[in-house]
Amino acid sequence: MNRMQFMLWLKGSWRLVVVTAGLMGLAALAGQLFGNYYYVKQVNVLSSKLEESQKKTNSLTASLNEQLKQNDYLTAELAVEKSAGQLIQQELKTEQQKLFDTRKELAFYQRIISPELQADSLIIDSFSISPGSSSAKYRFNLVLIQQDKQRNFAKGSVDLKLNGFAGDKRDSIDLLQLAGFSKSDKAFSFKYFQIIEGEFSLPEGFKPEKVDVALKVAAARSAKSAKVDKSFFWPTEQPGEILE
Repeated sequence: MNRMQFMLWLKGSWRLVVVTAGLMGLAALAGQLFGNYYYVKQVNVLSSKLEESQKKTNSLTASLNEQLKQNDYLTAELAVEKSAGQLIQQELKTEQQKLFDTRKELAFYQRIISPELQADSLIIDSFSISPGSSSAKYRFNLVLIQQDKQRNFAKGSVDLKLNGFAGDKRDSIDLLQLAGFSKSDKAFSFKYFQIIEGEFSLPEGFKPEKVDVALKVAAARSAKSAKVDKSFFWPTEQPGEILE
């Protein structure tokens, strides 16, 4: 079909062309509107799901925060109760130690003031082992009491033997020598009481078992020389307590 023929056909069929073009435009517009409607519907569905998920997330977050608060509260409450329990135990221990010290002190002065309650003139009142100035050192404390009614001076010498095991063999060590005491340091002379104390380190590999305290009392007036002995077991749990 040449141009002239096309122009004649177009002139005779312009209504058909216009209607066809209009229908095609309407079809395209309808397709676009339908596509937009479907897209908007999908967006609304996704938005609704997202909003619902967000609500669930917020609810779970609030629940988790509440549980965390309750957990923190319970943890704090438990810590307070534990701290209070430890404080009560410490206070009880302190009061028990005060009572023990008071009774010990009363007994100590009673033996000095009322010597008739004791059979011997010179007694070994107490012996204790406690931690020293460093982790490898120990401190000993020995209390001697003179109970003679005439209050004569007690004179003599003291010997401390530390008994234990060196490996698999029993061994005995001069504790005062470990503490740096000389022969003259072992002598005592007092009227009422005397405290002998010092610090020492255990030989490597030595396991102490007990301490033997021996007093050699010099003769005085009509009294003959005498010996006073007493043994104390090494503390196994709590160094610092009075040994028996």
